[in-house]
Formats: sequence, C-alpha cells, structure tokens
Amino acid sequence: MDRRALSAAFRDRFRTVLQDVGDDIPGFLRSTGLDRSALSQLRDPKRDRLPRAETLRRIADATGVSVDWLLARDNAREGRQEMTDSSALLSDDPEAGSSPLSRWHAEAAGHKVRYVPATLPDMLSLSSQSDGAEGEEKVLSGFDLGEMDLEIAMPIQTLATLARQQGIWRATPPDIARHQLIHIAELCDIHYPVLRLHLFDGATHFCAPFTVFGRMRAAVYVGEAFVSVTGTDEVRFFTRRFDTLVRASVVTPDKVAESLVAMAT
Repeated sequence: MDRRALSAAFRDRFRTVLQDVGDDIPGFLRSTGLDRSALSQLRDPKRDRLPRAETLRRIADATGVSVDWLLARDNAREGRQEMTDSSALLSDDPEAGSSPLSRWHAEAAGHKVRYVPATLPDMLSLSSQSDGAEGEEKVLSGFDLGEMDLEIAMPIQTLATLARQQGIWRATPPDIARHQLIHIAELCDIHYPVLRLHLFDGATHFCAPFTVFGRMRAAVYVGEAFVSVTGTDEVRFFTRRFDTLVRASVVTPDKVAESLVAMAT
C-alpha cells in the first residue's frame, strides 16, 4: 500500500474513531497530545499525512483500538488474545528486543497496575529474591515499586494459612512464615500509597489470578501460562472485577501492615 492509499485508509478509520469520541474532542486531544491544528490536518482529505508512531499509539490507547487497525493492517478494531508461557515472560527475545513482560509493563507506563496473585504477590515474596521455578507466576519480577502505581487484591485466607503453616505452606518453618509476613507488612507500610494491598474474604469472593496493565491489557494466569487480552471491553471487565474485590476488602491498605504484624505474632 503506497503512502497515499495508507493515508486515506487511516483517515477513514480515524473518522470512525472520532465518531465514537462524539462531543468529547477536548478530552480526546488531552489524552492523545494532539492540538486542534494537528487534528484538522489528520482529517483533511487533501493532505497525505500520517501521525508519528507515538501519536498512533496514544490514539490507540485512548480509544481502545489497535495500531494495526488504524493503519488498515487488521480488520478487528480491538486487540487480540494470545497465550504466553510464564517462563517466556522473563526470557529476552533478541529479535523482539525484550520479553513479553517487559513490553506489557512498557505499555502500561504511567498507568495503574492491578494485580490479583495466585498465591503471594511475587514482588512481595521472599522467594522473588531468587530465580524461582520455571513456570512460576512472576508477573512483577524485575520491576521496582517506585516505577509503578501498584494495587493488589488477595484473599486474607492466603496470608492466614501462611501464618499457621497450613496448605501449601505446611512445610514452611515457623520463623520463615513470620519473616515473610513481616516482610510484606514492612513493604506495604514503606511504599504506601504507591503500593496498596487490599485483603478480601476468600470464603465469599472467589477470583482467578489476573493482572490489569493500565487500560491496555489484562493477563490471566492459568498455571505455567498467561492468557492476555487487549480488547477494550475485556480490559474493562477485569478492571471492574478488580474494583469489586477492592470494595469487598475486609482489611484496607492503610490497615494491612498492622494486620500482618498481628498475624505474625
């Protein structure tokens, strides 16, 4: 496709995006970094102008469509689903330039990350200081708490069974269990409010482990693999699900450190 045809295809799809935006053009301009002059030029059929790559990405992020769709490379407006082995998330791909996990975090830069862990949040787990087993959920490994706005929701029963060395922690020495609980308490206290841990009642609210990376992607952990989705409706679904768990919290983030210290004693 030559530049003129590509520009025409882009304008066609850009027009559809603006129809969806409706009267909220000011909000659209703020979220994409465009001004009204640039907007007029992109809409002008007499100009064979294409936005820069970063502008394309901001338009896609702001409206929930894919860059491929904007450039007429894909007939599906929204993103696709993909499955990734969890071990592959930590393995750099020389051809791609980074691991899938690195790209997911880059997509969500500046946005909130919402996380429902399978067991302990890997960033807060003492075992995260080692390499861990292949296939282990390590969705936050390699990232500093100062680099993100992180919100975690998990069943309070997970930590209670750790405190009593029951279930999957039945072979854990008591001093290690106490150390782990104190470790989480200290991190939650030091990094609040950048890090917010919500504890809900797992007896009344079941939830599979998943992570929402900003507004761009949700990834569900299915055991040694992640299924990720980028469609707007799917990401919103997981965001609403996370918000439901937050509202159901029996221990709020400002009380978590105190509660964990009490469990450890």
